[in-house]
Amino acid sequence: MSERDGLGAAARGLRQYLLAVAAKLNAPAWFCEVDVPAGAYVALERRLARFPEHEVALLWDERDGWSAAVESSTGDEVIVLAYLGEDVLPAPEAVVEFVTGLYGEKYPGRPDPPDFRRPGTGDGFDERLAAYAGDPVGRA
Repeated sequence: MSERDGLGAAARGLRQYLLAVAAKLNAPAWFCEVDVPAGAYVALERRLARFPEHEVALLWDERDGWSAAVESSTGDEVIVLAYLGEDVLPAPEAVVEFVTGLYGEKYPGRPDPPDFRRPGTGDGFDERLAAYAGDPVGRA
């Protein structure tokens, strides 16, 4: 497994990407882990009508991309409801559409993890992240 510089272009790009998604969703809070494998949690303010007692969140990881989840009744774990399934780094607008469908009582996305990529492989993923930072991988 390779490492990712927490201050490098790919890590900064991931943070910028998540900021863009969170801003478009007007999300109250988000968290990300930039190490390999990278992951993120974006809290959503509204609850789903079909799960009124559970907090709703978006999850992201560099293998499967975005998924929608609800917290368990104890709050100790999350239960994935659906995966967006378009791309590991879809445009922020696609994430908004996914969330809109979720709250619209549709069942958007797909039920199974898409398994887009293997974290730590040299497949150009870090370069895609770095594009959100505005500079190439390796240049601070």
